[in-house]
Amino acid sequence: MAKFVFSDPHFYSESIIVNGRRPFKDVAEMNRNLILNYNSVVGKQDICYWLGDIMYGATKERVANVLRQLRGRKYLIMGNHDRNHSETWWLSCGFDKVFSHPIYDAENYIMLSHEPLVEFGNMPPIVNIHGHIHIQPYDFPNHQRCINVCVEKTGYKPVPLRNPFIYTPREFTR
Repeated sequence: MAKFVFSDPHFYSESIIVNGRRPFKDVAEMNRNLILNYNSVVGKQDICYWLGDIMYGATKERVANVLRQLRGRKYLIMGNHDRNHSETWWLSCGFDKVFSHPIYDAENYIMLSHEPLVEFGNMPPIVNIHGHIHIQPYDFPNHQRCINVCVEKTGYKPVPLRNPFIYTPREFTR
C-alpha cells in the first residue's frame, strides 16, 4: 500500500483552465486527463490524501461520478471550495475519510493542509504539504518548509507521500 497526495483538481471548472494556465482545451479534456493520470499512479489498495478544492458548485452526482472512476482509498482534507458542504456530505459522495482541518503525520514530520500554513510556532521541524495557491508564488516569508502540490505543479497527477526531506524540486515543476 502506497500513499499519495493530490490537490486542487477543480473538476468541471472552466475558469481554472484559464486562471491556472492548464493545458486543456475544455472541461471534458481536463476531467478525462485528471482521471487517467490519477489512475496511472494510484492503485486499488493505495491511499490518496486529497488536499481540497474538488470542484466548484459540487453536486453529489458529479462528485460521486468522479470518485467512482478513481482507484484507491480517498481521504479528503477540505479546501475553501469544499467547506460549503459538511464532512458527512462528502462521505456520502464516496470519500473514505474527511477532515475539516489539517492533519499531522508524526512518522514523517508532515502537516497536510489545504492552505499553506504560515506559522508553525514552537512545533518541531515539520514540512507543510499543501495546495490552494496553484501557480502563484508564496506571499509570506519563511516558506522553505512548504511544498505546493497543486496539480499544476505535479503534472496533473498525485505524487507519493513520503518523508519530504527527500523530495527534489523538479518533482514539482512542469
